[in-house]
Amino acid sequence: MKLTDYIANFLAERGVTHAFGMSGGAAVHMFDSIDRHPRMHIISMTHEQCAAMAADGYARASGRLGVAVTTSGPGATNLLTGTCCSYYDSVPTLMLTGQVATHRLKGDRKVRQVGFQETDVVAIFSPVTKYAVQLSTAEDIRYQLEKAYHIAFEGRPGPVLIDVPDDLQRAEIEPTELRGFIPLPCVDSLAVLAGQIGELLKKIRAAERPVLVLGGGLKTPVVWSILQECVDRLGIPVLLSWAAIDLLESDHPLRVGPFGVYGPRAGNFTVQNADLVIALGTRLSQNLTGGILCSFARTATIAMVDTDEHEMSKFDGCGIEIKVRIKARLGEFLAALKPQLATWEAPGWSGWKAQIQHWQQAFPPDASPCASAGQACVDAYDFVRKLSGVLPENALLFVDTGGNLTWTCNGLVPKRGQRIHSAWNNTPMGYALPAAIGAALFDPRPSLTCITGDGGLMLCLAELATVAKHRLPVKILLFNNHSHGIQKQTLETWLNGRYVGVDPASGLAFPTHFSRVAEALGLLTYTIDGQKPIAAVLAEVYAQPGPVFVNVEINPDQKLYPVLKFGSALENQSPLLSATRVQDEMIVKPFSQADRAPVATQQATPGW
Repeated sequence: MKLTDYIANFLAERGVTHAFGMSGGAAVHMFDSIDRHPRMHIISMTHEQCAAMAADGYARASGRLGVAVTTSGPGATNLLTGTCCSYYDSVPTLMLTGQVATHRLKGDRKVRQVGFQETDVVAIFSPVTKYAVQLSTAEDIRYQLEKAYHIAFEGRPGPVLIDVPDDLQRAEIEPTELRGFIPLPCVDSLAVLAGQIGELLKKIRAAERPVLVLGGGLKTPVVWSILQECVDRLGIPVLLSWAAIDLLESDHPLRVGPFGVYGPRAGNFTVQNADLVIALGTRLSQNLTGGILCSFARTATIAMVDTDEHEMSKFDGCGIEIKVRIKARLGEFLAALKPQLATWEAPGWSGWKAQIQHWQQAFPPDASPCASAGQACVDAYDFVRKLSGVLPENALLFVDTGGNLTWTCNGLVPKRGQRIHSAWNNTPMGYALPAAIGAALFDPRPSLTCITGDGGLMLCLAELATVAKHRLPVKILLFNNHSHGIQKQTLETWLNGRYVGVDPASGLAFPTHFSRVAEALGLLTYTIDGQKPIAAVLAEVYAQPGPVFVNVEINPDQKLYPVLKFGSALENQSPLLSATRVQDEMIVKPFSQADRAPVATQQATPGW
């Protein structure tokens, strides 16, 4: 059997139906073998970066391995940004990179390159993959594939890479004679875990103001059903990172909502006044805690469950103390928690829940500036609310980064079964469209939605042609504020509004009419600019069975409020409340600069 035929068959046997890439000289055999396999398809993207992001989106939507295939040199290095998305968000993907033939590898010779387009891909990708290896002999292909596949899903999931020299791709192998990979046996720690959970339940029962913080780690891998059951049994108010806003539907009685630097005030007042914070599936990033770490949930006992012990120890000596540390995969933790909740009776915490309801009513979304007279545009939050009413329960959304992500995560009203994805931790512009392509090829539901900004779309504009070619039923909603809006706001905060490279007037080049570009690439287009009822246009859009491009004219002056400026605690977002108002709303003592620990003064940088 040809070695690349073995690769294609290996992937197909594990449920992989599509791989994404760009053809090139050192990858033609992998492309050919995947294309000829009866259960696989190779999808040609217009940029290798988008191929890695499509593989990421495929993995998030399917729960299976996402696969990208590229040639050597620039083809391989173009995968890096998309691989980072998978690494930081714990998404299992496989990067298959072509490489020059083994006799053209430079080896230990002190030269930069011997073979044409030779690049040390393993060295470049090792810091942002769980495993990266160059195939050295054809006989190792089974071992390396099995090892990479195991590592991609084991523990905290993530990307892996196999660099395959051209001559080895063409080699003939005998599958029955290949050595396999045998993983080390798992250590049984259920007894220890059960004891840790018992102690945690005691702390929960003793708490007066507990909160449960859920994060995106609960989606990699997915643990929906058991999570809902445990949340309901615990009875604790639930805060959500943006990556987890779809874990509880909007009308769930325990759902408080998101919180953080760009989060709603009600969520921030909740976490800041809690006396017990239990973090599941979240690494408590700076976007959640704010830059002054010692100000975060400062009177609370913080408990954290994570399969990566380093995510818990990283705070040591930096201003946050993780007092309860449980090292476990979240699926294992919830499975061990469930039987202990069989006889659990939640204390109720009626006063605490009433206080949270007060904050939710007292702090509606901050109003944005009105559009100038005669300006044809809509309010982003109003659009997201209307979109929430149109989206069905099983909708699948991919959201880019920047203002469109903030407005969507803070304004969307999630329904049961909806799934919302983004590159939460790498947050590159241009992620959502190729990721949605990957998802659509696995699950072509007509409600699949890509939300992106004009700046983000420019980084992957050509992939509109990929959507059109395959007639993927993606509804592409362009939040068009004619600028890099979040950067404009950052410059207003830090550089007195001296704009450079954030809108056409300061150097950016945007198409005058995005819709015309989309039409030229073969897409049906709509425009939403306030001239017709938003909900009516959206209903027409989602009635279309195929792809649709919607240019949504967003008020160019709309800000991202509330927002936390560096040096402040989460309860002190801008636009600032009066000191008296903050004092009245806080249960614990408001944070002051005198409380700021020296060790925590260098934890954040300005901007997004």
